[in-house]
Amino acid sequence: MSWASHRTTTRVEDRAYSLMGLLDVNMPMLYGEGKKAFHRLQLEIIRASNDQSIFAWGYNADHMQPGSILADDPSDFEDCGGMELMGHDEFIELLKEDVPEDELDSVEDRLGTFPVTNRGIQIWMFLRRSRDSPSLFQAWLPCHTGRLDPPVNIDLVLWGSNYYRCPYTVYPEGPPQLCQVYLRYQDPPHRNATFEIDDSALTKNGFTCCDAYPEKFTGNTVKLTSTDPLCVKVYSDSLTNHRFVVGLGQTFGKDWIHVISDSSTIFPQPSWRDYTRGRYHEMLARTPEHAQAMNKAHSGAERYGQVCIMQSCLPQTSTILQILSVMWKNSSMCGVKFEVFHDPSFGEVSGEWTAFDVDVGSFF
Repeated sequence: MSWASHRTTTRVEDRAYSLMGLLDVNMPMLYGEGKKAFHRLQLEIIRASNDQSIFAWGYNADHMQPGSILADDPSDFEDCGGMELMGHDEFIELLKEDVPEDELDSVEDRLGTFPVTNRGIQIWMFLRRSRDSPSLFQAWLPCHTGRLDPPVNIDLVLWGSNYYRCPYTVYPEGPPQLCQVYLRYQDPPHRNATFEIDDSALTKNGFTCCDAYPEKFTGNTVKLTSTDPLCVKVYSDSLTNHRFVVGLGQTFGKDWIHVISDSSTIFPQPSWRDYTRGRYHEMLARTPEHAQAMNKAHSGAERYGQVCIMQSCLPQTSTILQILSVMWKNSSMCGVKFEVFHDPSFGEVSGEWTAFDVDVGSFF
């Protein structure tokens, strides 16, 4: 029987805390009775066991940001009542078709322990990379929900050199690879962020805002939170049949902006809401890359704040979209200004962000 199923044979909360007695886990009142205490309980169980089913908890609808590899609440294990551990030979048999035999020889020893370090939980896992993003992975665990079922898998996101639990759906491709990784049990930084948009130059040049998703804008201002970390706006020019989508996001404590542009004649004409939601989920799946791209441009002194500039050429046109983003140090407000101009001789644009420090009161 797996750890996860052992915890759900009776009322989940009661069973979780009874395990503290079985494992002699000392939890002084300074840790409280909430998330922090439950994280500490799981770490004590990991130190005393090599049962990977402890990672097989399920995300609920409230999780919209990457987070700790540990569950926040006993209720996250509510669907784990039928979880069973897989024997070593059984797990290896399922891997033989995809993993070289010489690599499988050392699997048992490598899967046997996963020490808790200050950096994270050091563990060997079989990972499959996502077809949509080089930062997203599916990890196989040596447990399943029934004897005829495949191994349970969980989704991970890579940030820096560490892996966090991922709230996005991962569509893996390619064979699994045995990798040593660090699973972060500390939560990544999260914060609220406010974007204020100036799109008056777009209106003057024939573009109109066709849709926004989710509908969180108040005028031209949108506030992002841990449960609403991304918002997109769609702009279209009816004369040229071109449109672009601007994504405003916040993840791992970093603000980011990304643009997707295309010609309306390339794709079938769905409703604007279907199109917008499709682009929203497309950006959401690549959140780590968008955040890292803008974070790379932000590296610097930032005495008072920074201006980031990105130029992108709309496909099959000489129209250049320019985005200026102003972020002030120690502020949750980000100003964003859109500009478009036509220049047949402008040449190639990188589509990448560049940044420089500013010390003026406002750039708008």
